[in-house]
Amino acid sequence: MNRVSQVMRDVVAQMEIPAWCFQPDNWSIAFLRGLGSLAFQQWDGRKVWEVGVGSGVNIAALTQLVDAQWYFSDYDSRCTPLAMANLSRAGACGKFVPLEGSWDLVTPPAEMEAPKVNVIFGCLPQVPVSSSINLSVGDNRAHYYDPRRYPEARSNELGLGIVQTLLQNAKQVLLPRGTVVLNLGGRPGRKRLLELFIQASYVPDVVNEEVIQQHPETSVVSLATLEESGQSDFEFFLDEDARYPISARSAETLREAGTEVFHKIYVIAGTTLT
Repeated sequence: MNRVSQVMRDVVAQMEIPAWCFQPDNWSIAFLRGLGSLAFQQWDGRKVWEVGVGSGVNIAALTQLVDAQWYFSDYDSRCTPLAMANLSRAGACGKFVPLEGSWDLVTPPAEMEAPKVNVIFGCLPQVPVSSSINLSVGDNRAHYYDPRRYPEARSNELGLGIVQTLLQNAKQVLLPRGTVVLNLGGRPGRKRLLELFIQASYVPDVVNEEVIQQHPETSVVSLATLEESGQSDFEFFLDEDARYPISARSAETLREAGTEVFHKIYVIAGTTLT
């Protein structure tokens, strides 16, 4: 645990991470622990694509563990050149293939083609944006997404529409027995997250599970509203040991009052059936 945290701190210290780019946090540490265990065992020599590369911190850290061919892209076209520069700053060694321009998950910009890869991984925004949120402020694009971009996704109300879309579209670019690894907030509940993979014809495996504080500036009012309409089994806790579960409405009320509330993070690897 401490070694992963130290690797992340060392890498971040060498990088330029502007305010508009995702700022590494406890989600990043949890994700890296899960990614590290998979990469060390399974990714050597593979083609690996990070969707939503941000500052490049994940790839920079993972190059210390495994020799893979690294592809990376982002919806924000500023991120890919930033990540490439940061990999250089951090002294990362590897075969890097920056996919420039604005990529909507694995959908390329005009006149570009998506690569075929063994692994896709990412930490995607998992809260639908509301009218009160300005996506151009700070790193809001890393925390919220516009569900109107994914009108066919049935899981937008849970904040998982972008995740559901990636799981479906990734199969177009994955090589046989390919894997998608996602860093997912446990707020919708573990069972719902696993079902999302199964419904998309993946075999899911939880490779890391941790409890972290709900981001104090990220609203969960959408889940509280669903709860009031009859849905249940959302995962929030009063304590960092996850011993005292609370409702989504209670979590949102406490968050707004400045009280710490907690939820789980699941790093889930889903492998295609063929």
